[in-house]
Amino acid sequence: MNRPTDSKSQALVMALACALLGACSTVEDAPKGDAAYAAIPPAPAVGVDYRISPDDILRIQIYHEPGLSLEDAQVTAAGMVRMPLVGDVSIAGLSASEASDVIAGRLGDRYLVSPQVTVFVKKAVGRRITVDGEVREPGLFPLDGRLGLQQAVALAKGPTRLASLSRIVVVRQSDGQRKAAMFDLGAIRKGQAPDPEILPGDTIIVGLSRAKAILGGALLALPAVGAGFVALDGGF
Repeated sequence: MNRPTDSKSQALVMALACALLGACSTVEDAPKGDAAYAAIPPAPAVGVDYRISPDDILRIQIYHEPGLSLEDAQVTAAGMVRMPLVGDVSIAGLSASEASDVIAGRLGDRYLVSPQVTVFVKKAVGRRITVDGEVREPGLFPLDGRLGLQQAVALAKGPTRLASLSRIVVVRQSDGQRKAAMFDLGAIRKGQAPDPEILPGDTIIVGLSRAKAILGGALLALPAVGAGFVALDGGF
């Protein structure tokens, strides 16, 4: 009895997996158009303050108190920053202005009269995105504030000359699953489509062929996936 070829064996495994999942497809079937934007919304027109994350580097200035000011204060893994006089102050998840108010409140409780505090995020180390595929300089990039897909690709020095701009895959971890959606960067650049917001932890892959290679041919499980996303069954 002849053994099935490797390709036939792989096809059989995929077919069985699809039968168990209920429905499967490849990365080509990541939602597009309105379905993609339902999953990853356009970036807002008006920016919202960046939320401080662990490992961020801050400049904290206390007006008229240079001895209490900090030039390179790193937020701990627990989301704290250590200040002179008052010790650890919890600021993770706050905007810079909110953190300023919290630190001013701690200092004003016992040590200073109406302290004026300014917090500036020098380096948003705790929030990163990955840009890969047909770009000039793929890699990990810090996410400072809010960012659209077009700006995210620009962080990697833009697409290569032969990049496929109509098939940009955004992969996001959500509800314990990796989910993917596909966007047309050319249409976004021309103002013909909204620019989706990119979140910390997102992976942007320029070009469908590169997305398929990077994702390793992972199956996409279609059932029970909301908001127009497809969930990647398997790792990168």
